[in-house]
Amino acid sequence: MQNSRGHILWVDDEIQHLKPHILFLEEKGYTLSQATNGQDAIALSKKNNYDLILLDQSMPGMDGLQTLAELKNNRSSQLIIMITKTEDEWLMDEAITGQVEQFLIKPVNPSQIFMACKQALEKSKLREQKATSDYLKEFQEIDARLGNDLGADDWWALYDRLVDWQLKFDTYRDTGLGSILEEQIQTCNKEFSHFIESNYRSWMNVEDRPMFSKDIVKQYVKPILEQDKNVCLLVVDCMRHDHFKAMMPLLEPFYTIDLNYMFSLLANCNTLFQECYFQRHVSRRNGVYLSKTGFGHGRGCSQS
Repeated sequence: MQNSRGHILWVDDEIQHLKPHILFLEEKGYTLSQATNGQDAIALSKKNNYDLILLDQSMPGMDGLQTLAELKNNRSSQLIIMITKTEDEWLMDEAITGQVEQFLIKPVNPSQIFMACKQALEKSKLREQKATSDYLKEFQEIDARLGNDLGADDWWALYDRLVDWQLKFDTYRDTGLGSILEEQIQTCNKEFSHFIESNYRSWMNVEDRPMFSKDIVKQYVKPILEQDKNVCLLVVDCMRHDHFKAMMPLLEPFYTIDLNYMFSLLANCNTLFQECYFQRHVSRRNGVYLSKTGFGHGRGCSQS
């Protein structure tokens, strides 16, 4: 079974009629086991860690939904595809909320079953391979960009993109490219430091410059207050950009997020500055979220 593309348990009370489908899957490299009822399927699943279970809904005794609940109770991460003769929407809803990978309507041909199995079992691997290919291509593009004269917006876009790759490689840990990405971030850190050294002093004396932390209230909070609207300003210390981006999928269903950047003030009296900032602004009403970003320590972001 070492060369198998995956071990599949097919549960159907009419399994004898599915011989062509089973042979087709075996020819494609899958290992198939069979059960004709829910009780047997549950017993087999306790003895074997199946990669995927194909589950019929209409079976005598314990039906597919009852079997699904027991299978998930025994192993919550179990991949299951439900197959049924009925197109009742309530059944689809029950199956989906029971966390099935797919819901197929009979009759199904061998190719349909194969594609469903391939998608369920191999989508993570295929996405990982695609991520690897895409990053290797972008690696060269990023290296080439570092040879150009990058502005503040360019550095922000580059940093934001590298954080996306960090989060993606946290999901696909077997790519082997994590160390290459970290080396590229360190290279960007050095170049970004040169950019700051070359530009920071001149920014102190001009209006046409990137936004700094001291501009937040003027830029975002004051215009809303002047319209007599409520705004909530949240200042979160030590939250890196990758932290916030990891949280974004949880926040997006409830909020429209406009992600932007600012530069921190490079001051030795940072603690005193924070105290003055809160004394001046914390009593104001209403809300904007702040995150200080930039290349630096940790996961590529510094808190200055």
